[in-house]
Amino acid sequence: MPVILTLFLLACSVSATDVTTDHDAAGDGTTDDTAAFQAALDACHGAGGGAVHVPAGRYLIAGHLTVPDGVVLEGVWRAPHGVSLHESVNPDELRLDGSVLLVTEDAGDASGTPFITLGNNAGLKGLTIFYPEQTQTDPPVAYPWTVRALGWDTSIRDVLMINPYQAVDLGSAYVGRHTVRGLYAQALYRGLFIDDCHDILRIQDVHLFPFWDFLMSPLKDFMEREADAFVIGRTDWQQMTDCFCIGYRTGFRFIDSPMTEPYDPGPGNVLIQGGGADGCRRAVWVEQTQGHAGVSFTGCQIFGDIIVEPTNEGPVKFTGCGIFGSIHGEEGVRFGRIAGSGPVLFTGCHFHALHPDAQDASAGIVATEGRLTITGSVFETPLPRAIVLQESVRAAVVMGNQFSGPEPIVDRTDGAAQIGLNARLADVDAP
Repeated sequence: MPVILTLFLLACSVSATDVTTDHDAAGDGTTDDTAAFQAALDACHGAGGGAVHVPAGRYLIAGHLTVPDGVVLEGVWRAPHGVSLHESVNPDELRLDGSVLLVTEDAGDASGTPFITLGNNAGLKGLTIFYPEQTQTDPPVAYPWTVRALGWDTSIRDVLMINPYQAVDLGSAYVGRHTVRGLYAQALYRGLFIDDCHDILRIQDVHLFPFWDFLMSPLKDFMEREADAFVIGRTDWQQMTDCFCIGYRTGFRFIDSPMTEPYDPGPGNVLIQGGGADGCRRAVWVEQTQGHAGVSFTGCQIFGDIIVEPTNEGPVKFTGCGIFGSIHGEEGVRFGRIAGSGPVLFTGCHFHALHPDAQDASAGIVATEGRLTITGSVFETPLPRAIVLQESVRAAVVMGNQFSGPEPIVDRTDGAAQIGLNARLADVDAP
């Protein structure tokens, strides 16, 4: 068959439909448009796949939607639609422009049917999603996941989820090759959950930020006590670029997969570049990572405790990161507590404690066991003890660093540590 004819036939097999003109969606904010949206999605799939266009308007979706294989639900935005801070103070005055989906189903049921389920090669683009009956309370109203991917090669691009209780579930099925790019959300309980993904995922420009409540209501207490921004189980060669969160109990949490049937996937490995966690009680919480690859942070800003649990077996690496310490000092340290059998490495990092509530912490980094390497880093804040190596540490290398404070390193390992070529800033600055 001639190439031109083949391309023409392929182009004709992809359809486009409009939820208003083709399927009579009202978009007035009060009429239930669930049936119109699902009919448009199903018709597009039946015609060979393509895009379902959502014009500007407010669409009440009182039920839930399934985006079939090969279909994209697409609104008018070509970039995530952020919300200004003055608008987020009062949710009753929130300005909602563009293609807005209003969600009401299953209030009070966190385990209910997700609002949107994505099939293979299905996606969302250019939409704003809002829960009009959510409350700025402690606790807020629980809702199911806003989006759950049950297919391979799904995508979420240029989407704003203003106040989801749980934003994106990429961990409830054996799937892979997801792309999330340009997702903005104030996820009140869970941001992104990633698990059982056995091909490379690409997560880029995810901004978990108080778009709806600028941490001024009792909701702030709930999020700092209960909410996790990124929860990552089994994933292979996961790539995360420019992903940011603020105001959570945990910024980046790494876990052993909770799945046990039909098999146990185990933990994952992740490369994280840029972005970071701001104002989190635990900016990085490592319960388990993959033994041969683990997790790597490069060029990130980390404001909150770094906690590596005794259960961890994989490497945890920080390279060229700004590390700003605890925001409340609950762990008794300013920067982190290190345990587990996996190696933990800080290379070329800058340690500077910012929060005044953490100034009475007894030490900067405490390693209770395992392996620790700190090289070429600067501890700018004066500390009684910048690094404490406890008796059970198997191996440690602390070399080529700069410290403030009278006693930068406490070594209790009885010969398991190599320490040298470090400088005290007071000595360097002395005439």
